[in-house]
Amino acid sequence: MKYKEFELILSSFKCNKNCPYCTAKITKWPAVDDKVDELENKLSYLKEKDISFRYFIFCGNGEPSLHSIDTIDKVVKATREVNIFDEKRFQSSGNIFFEKEKLDLIKDDFIVEITRVDFDSAKDMATLGYNQDYINSPLFIKANVRLNYVMMKNKSFDEYLSEIKKYIDTYPNIKTVSLKTLNLNTLNGKIDNPHSKWIIENALTKSDSQNVIEFMCKHADVVHQDNEFFDRIEWIYKGVPITFYIKKLSYGISNVVCYGGELVDYHLNKLDI
Repeated sequence: MKYKEFELILSSFKCNKNCPYCTAKITKWPAVDDKVDELENKLSYLKEKDISFRYFIFCGNGEPSLHSIDTIDKVVKATREVNIFDEKRFQSSGNIFFEKEKLDLIKDDFIVEITRVDFDSAKDMATLGYNQDYINSPLFIKANVRLNYVMMKNKSFDEYLSEIKKYIDTYPNIKTVSLKTLNLNTLNGKIDNPHSKWIIENALTKSDSQNVIEFMCKHADVVHQDNEFFDRIEWIYKGVPITFYIKKLSYGISNVVCYGGELVDYHLNKLDI
C-alpha cells in the first residue's frame, strides 16, 4: 500500500527563526525521547507490511539541522538502508546552509525544503525572525531545494507570480515551488492564540484556495492534477513545477508520523498498522 508521507518529527523546540505563525507553538506537542535509534526498525516493519510512501519528511518542532550530526547521520543511514520512499525531504529554517558537514550528509539524499514569505531577504528575515541570509549563502546552491511560498495578504496575485518567477530565474537549484496557504490551527482549528490570529490578519488561508486556482489557471496551463491523496494542481514555469495543494482526501491513512519512536497520527494516537 502506498501512503502519502512518513514524517519524522523530533521533539526539540530549538529554532533560529521566530515565525509568527509557528506550527510547533500552535500544536504544543510534548517533549519526548526521540528514540532515533529505533527508526530503522520501524521502517523495516513497514516494509515487511508492504507499505511505502511518496515522501519521507525529516522535520520537527524545531529546526532539524540544530540536532547533532550523529542524530542526522542515523536518520540518513536508516532511510538509505530501508528506502521505501519516492522522495526524501529535509525541512529547514535555512540554518542547514551554514552547517557544511551536516549539509554534505543529506544533500545527495534529500531535497531541502525552505519556507519564505518574501523574495527580498531583508523583508523575509524581518517577518520570520531570523538574521542570517541563508538563500545567498555559498552553500545554498549546493542543494536541491523545494520552496514553500507563503502567500501574504499585502501582495496581489500578480506580485505572487512575479516573485515566484524571480525565484526560479535567480536560483536554478530550486526544483519545485509549492504555493502555501496557512492552517489557522493544526491542533483544533480555533483562533485561540496569537499565531492563529497573525495568520488570519496577514496570510491567505484555505478559504482563499479557489481564488488561487482561478488566478493561476489564467496565467498557466494546468499540466497535472492529482487527487489520490490530496487535491493537487500543478503548473510549469521554465521546467519547474509550481504546485498547489488544496485539501487531503479520505484515502486510507495518508500520513504516518514517527514521534518518540512510535507510529502515530497528528493527534498522537498510535496507529494500528
